[in-house]
Amino acid sequence: MATIRDVAKLAGVSVATVSAVINKDSGVRVSEKLTKRVEEAIKELNYKPNRIARSLSKNENYTIGYIVPSITNFFFPQLARAIEDIAFEKDYGVYLCNTDGRKERARYYLDSLVENRVAGIITTLTWEIEEIDFVEHVLEQNIPVVGLAGARSNESIDTVRPDDIEGARLAVEYLLGKGYGRIAFIGVKDSQTTVIRQNGYRQALLEAGLEYDEGLVGLTSGFDNSEIFTIVESIIHNYPDLRTIFVFNDLMGTAVIDALYRLGKRIPGDIAVMGFDDSVASYTFPRMTTMSIPKVEMASIAMERLFKRMNGDNSSPLDIQITPTLVEGNTT
Repeated sequence: MATIRDVAKLAGVSVATVSAVINKDSGVRVSEKLTKRVEEAIKELNYKPNRIARSLSKNENYTIGYIVPSITNFFFPQLARAIEDIAFEKDYGVYLCNTDGRKERARYYLDSLVENRVAGIITTLTWEIEEIDFVEHVLEQNIPVVGLAGARSNESIDTVRPDDIEGARLAVEYLLGKGYGRIAFIGVKDSQTTVIRQNGYRQALLEAGLEYDEGLVGLTSGFDNSEIFTIVESIIHNYPDLRTIFVFNDLMGTAVIDALYRLGKRIPGDIAVMGFDDSVASYTFPRMTTMSIPKVEMASIAMERLFKRMNGDNSSPLDIQITPTLVEGNTT
């Protein structure tokens, strides 16, 4: 592999001259004649500048960190793809960090990202991130942070997230408009996202003059299919006239559809199903009706805010909420 010295030797110039040609924003002027000689030598030798060395010399790092709570939930890899596409266009790499919902992993990535002096960080503000004061520690190191797609906000940083209450309210409003009178809600215990979407579910029922019944709410400890099956079976047993199940996200919605098939229920003939986030709805059979969270739009806004902060913007932090939109499938 050719080095900068090889380029300098072939072009008949100093290493400093080659460096000035490569780093066009260095402030060092190089004549057109010498620039052409250096560029021809670079091309002939197929020289690739050492990005790490350039970063160290200029005190810059062309890498950002993106922290997610789970890469097995399709929602987050889809956001990661959007972020990586935007970063690529700006000549930045992305360091993907999966906390798996564990504090020790969050601490490891905190230390790693700080030690590697990433240019900025985008993170979902999940409980493990809050538990270790991740944002506060990173800001102390003068590394910009933007929160993306979580249920939580942080007054110290910009956050971009879905309006979960309004999205859930619109989902239930849609179901009621379709004539579904008794609607169950299924989510995850100790999940802030579940809490907020459940609040939207409750709000829509009360606005429609209907009773909010805790017996129609099933909360699981996680995404275990057997536990989800047990909850679905129990709700149907207790409410034989149940017509619809609103699930707090698409991933759990797939397990609910499976449970209904195993219980011999037709979808939507016997019981309709509605998901939330539009991460895997298009892969289910029947295709799941869901509330779509505009992932590309949210990632674009988050990256725009991050690059503004990286470029020295010190304006007051923004909490930007995007309203989900209905994607009607065949399960309702």
